[in-house]
Amino acid sequence: MWLLDALEERKNDEATAIIYRDENISFKELWQRSECIAQYLLNNGYNKHPLVIYGNKEIDIIPCMHAALKVGIPYVPVDTLYPVARLNKIADICEADLIVNFSDESGFGRVEITQSELKEIYSKKIANSDKNLWVKDDDICYILFTSGSTGEPKGVPISKGNLINFTDWFEAYCHLENDKYSVLNQVSYSFDVSDIMLYIYLPAGNSLCCVDKEMAANPAELIPYLENSDIKVWTSTPAFIDICCHDSRFSSATLPNLSLVILAGEALQKKLVRDLWSRFEAIEVVNGYGPTECTVLLTAVSITKEMVEDEKSLPIGYLLADGEMKLENPTTVDGREVGELSVVTKSASRGYYKNEEQSLKAYWQEPSGIYGYRTGDLVFVEGDLIYYIGRQDSMIKLHGYRIDLNDIEANLNKLEYVENNVVV
Repeated sequence: MWLLDALEERKNDEATAIIYRDENISFKELWQRSECIAQYLLNNGYNKHPLVIYGNKEIDIIPCMHAALKVGIPYVPVDTLYPVARLNKIADICEADLIVNFSDESGFGRVEITQSELKEIYSKKIANSDKNLWVKDDDICYILFTSGSTGEPKGVPISKGNLINFTDWFEAYCHLENDKYSVLNQVSYSFDVSDIMLYIYLPAGNSLCCVDKEMAANPAELIPYLENSDIKVWTSTPAFIDICCHDSRFSSATLPNLSLVILAGEALQKKLVRDLWSRFEAIEVVNGYGPTECTVLLTAVSITKEMVEDEKSLPIGYLLADGEMKLENPTTVDGREVGELSVVTKSASRGYYKNEEQSLKAYWQEPSGIYGYRTGDLVFVEGDLIYYIGRQDSMIKLHGYRIDLNDIEANLNKLEYVENNVVV
């Protein structure tokens, strides 16, 4: 079921929806807060341009996202890990006239709403939002900005239709159950793997246990917090859970109900899988892969003992249900056909936001109207399983974040004392 429809059914539910440190809100409060913000946006004419949200894991970020969806505009999450200069670039591209600011920074040259001002908005009398304004299938739900080779961020607009296509396929890997439980919500909202929590687990009635960047960097604080949260499902990059594995307390003794780990954003190593299996009995590890341009994930697989024991690297998974793939410019490597993975799917966005030149390089449209995307990733296929080899350009993944090395070079060259540079 679509996010807003599912949450509307829970608008009087007193069960906990979001946990953030020592604060939590129910599904009822979540719905009411998003209604208040939606009314504020409409009353003040902020329903024409994307809503930029500058924060990390603050509890009111999600109501802001839902409010944008209710007035029919995209939200643009920008993590406070990024400097203000990048935020301003993104806001300029979006022509944003309003920023919801959860940071200590200020002076964006636009109207800002702070956390204290949100509390004032919540105190106003509200009317039910007009469902006719809610985002529709072809409407953009959010825009995520990735690293660009020219030094300028590239926006990826994801529609309601893209999201439904992804969630309809990936829900099978999430093992949704009738009983409600807590799921880890650590992945930055600027990173689309967070959609697994936002668009699958939350509307199913589960509690999101938020871990901010300060807590994630401090295992001494993180592990006791996780122990008290009693989470059942974990979603993160392999790098983050690997850091947690350096603490001996990270085990079934601390998290007895943890049964599913979903990992994506970078290569998953066999050593990490073995480590997780040794710490948690009967735990399932799902490996996922996908570029932001194709809505979270294109492939997924539950890792088996046979895969770990095989001489090959771990597979990135089976292609999503409606996907049609081909290997472009194939070559033979070690007896296997290796090529660039290109996929046609309803999960593919329609190109980069207001950037036709870059869109034409990576996207194409089929006669059916469905879009295709060239991932730039080299893979080979055995049976129905896809295996990742590497990139064919200068893109890297660091802790799940996509970084184009040409982006760094272009920005270094803007410095007064740099004539030229090479980043490797």
